[in-house]
Amino acid sequence: MPKGTPAPRRQPKTRHAAITVDAIVESVERILEQDGPTALTTNRIADVAGVSIGTLYQYFPNKEALVGALQDKYAEDTLSRVRGALVESATLPINLVIARVAEAVLCAQRAQRPIHRWLIDWRTAAGCQERYRRALDEQVGLVAEFLAQRRDVTITDPRAAAFVLVHAIEGIIEAVTERGPGVDMIAVAMQAIRLVTVFLAPPSCQEV
Repeated sequence: MPKGTPAPRRQPKTRHAAITVDAIVESVERILEQDGPTALTTNRIADVAGVSIGTLYQYFPNKEALVGALQDKYAEDTLSRVRGALVESATLPINLVIARVAEAVLCAQRAQRPIHRWLIDWRTAAGCQERYRRALDEQVGLVAEFLAQRRDVTITDPRAAAFVLVHAIEGIIEAVTERGPGVDMIAVAMQAIRLVTVFLAPPSCQEV
């Protein structure tokens, strides 16, 4: 099991360096998608990225740091999509907000490579569990802030409600991911929308 630090060695300071780092992280995605985690070595990553192993080590000291960077990329993408959905639907009834957020999460899953099951396996092995929790905490804070501003949501503790919602949905996503393509993601998403709607929305808004 990997024991190295998941932190990058240094941050890119120029556009060229940023492009190089993006290529390196994308190579991790490609290798995981094509060949799985057993093929993920720093030499293979550098080769696929088209950089020298020395260049790779300038930014990432080990595989753990690379997996952490990829996890951060996916978490930031999902958070950005959810934030956008909340902003765009701020004036809509809560049941429509829930549907928009669910659509944003689904879009994030589809836009990202189908390697989430490998990231779940690597999360603990690469020492990224705490970073993953911080990413979820960001989502909790975002949702809590939104709920606190809604007059049509009858809850007394927005933070606790947001915590329950974010972790419940994340648990559903992980369960679907682990079971693979045999699960109907759309059907599961529709039931998740119903679950969240019943939890948050007044009876008059619960038809979805």
